[in-house]
Amino acid sequence: MAEQSLATRAVRGAVWTGGGLAVQMAVSMVFFMVLPLAVMGQFDFALRVVTLISLVSALGMNEALVQFQEAEESHFSTAFWMCLGAGLLSCLFILGAVPFLSQLSDDPQGFQTVLLPLLVYIPFAAVSGIFRAQLARALRFRAVAFADLLAVLVAAFVSALCLLLGYGIWGVIWNAIAREICLMLALWWASRWCPKLMFSWAALRQLLRFGLNVTGANGINYLANNLDKLIVFPVLGDRAQGLYSFAYRFTMMPLSRAAQVLTKVSFPTFSKVQNDDAALRRAYLRTVSMTALGAWPVLAGASVFAPEFLLWVKGETMMDGLMPLRLLIFAGMFKAVGTVVGSIFLAKGKAHWSFRWSLVSLFIFLFSLLYGVQYGLAGVAGVISMIAFFALFVTQMLVNRLIGLPFIDYFRVLVRPAVIACMVAGVLWGVKPMISFAPLLALSVGGVVGGCVYMLGVRLLAWPLVMRFWNDFRGKS
Repeated sequence: MAEQSLATRAVRGAVWTGGGLAVQMAVSMVFFMVLPLAVMGQFDFALRVVTLISLVSALGMNEALVQFQEAEESHFSTAFWMCLGAGLLSCLFILGAVPFLSQLSDDPQGFQTVLLPLLVYIPFAAVSGIFRAQLARALRFRAVAFADLLAVLVAAFVSALCLLLGYGIWGVIWNAIAREICLMLALWWASRWCPKLMFSWAALRQLLRFGLNVTGANGINYLANNLDKLIVFPVLGDRAQGLYSFAYRFTMMPLSRAAQVLTKVSFPTFSKVQNDDAALRRAYLRTVSMTALGAWPVLAGASVFAPEFLLWVKGETMMDGLMPLRLLIFAGMFKAVGTVVGSIFLAKGKAHWSFRWSLVSLFIFLFSLLYGVQYGLAGVAGVISMIAFFALFVTQMLVNRLIGLPFIDYFRVLVRPAVIACMVAGVLWGVKPMISFAPLLALSVGGVVGGCVYMLGVRLLAWPLVMRFWNDFRGKS
């Protein structure tokens, strides 16, 4: 059998990973329906702190091992032991910071109950990237995606068992822990590689030259993407954090996860053709257009039926989140098409570009948020929308310079997805007064109508693009 093309492997990996994301979103929905908003706010803040520390502990070794084509066994083993040590030291750091962090919550004791068990998450998350790099270098995207999906399914089972047994918040805590442990074990098994008892300072220096830039960029990016949640919790309280977390999870969170998936899938693919700007332009524009075609119509429809969605989840208590939800949907449209930018920077060896831009944008974001939070959750979400537009413009300008892409070519591939999104939103606004049913029924009918309009728009305006995607998935040229 002929070797699968880069596009085929990338597309299949993305589709498999999308299944895991869908399961995870469904599990999150159940948690928000069952648990109080204040409790979910505590968990959300604790998980973001732990995830940030895990990201820093990984030291950018995943990306460094993928980018460094001459990486050998000594590089992989050295990276593993370095990340494991960094993860364990980070746990000690968080333990010392627990008394301070707990004072940010309306319920310090309850917050400690959530945060302390999550420390188990850190060392597993720190080393899983080493096994992921083994698979990414071989372009085994399906194996990576299967590991992600398996981890999500196991975590869903564990959390469902906890909820059925009446353990409440422990369901969501164990969901996070079980997912990370299972993910690391699945990647380990799929890679068929075990670290050796060896450590090379020379290999470490080679990896850190790239890895520290990536770590800085990833850390700053994470802060920039989560600074709003880190500010809402101490300023507006646990319940506001829970409400904002819900709005974010079902708008920006899927896009953030999609960005991670696209980076993991497209970075190795782009790296293979990093010296061919024409091939990079074609692959980049195709990925951007397909991302917009998949995201924009869905986000447009979600904006129309946002009130029914909130009422279905938790009734009138959720309606304070309507304006933040709609503003985040708007921000998501910009975020969606900017998800692949990081892969171009990495593939071209420009991790420092990403880091410098992330540092600048973080300061802009910080001062904007400190102003916006005075106006509550809607003010925070409004800042997110403006920053998303600004970030897309600047980063796309850098990508255009890097691969010789004219802005007109970039805008051209977005016209058809934009027209289809407008078709979906327009029809749904028109029919909504005629389907004033119970929230779940209204959502179901709206979903069917929106889906039909979307399929019609795709058939009329974007069929060649969809068929190209389908052929890549099937492995046909």
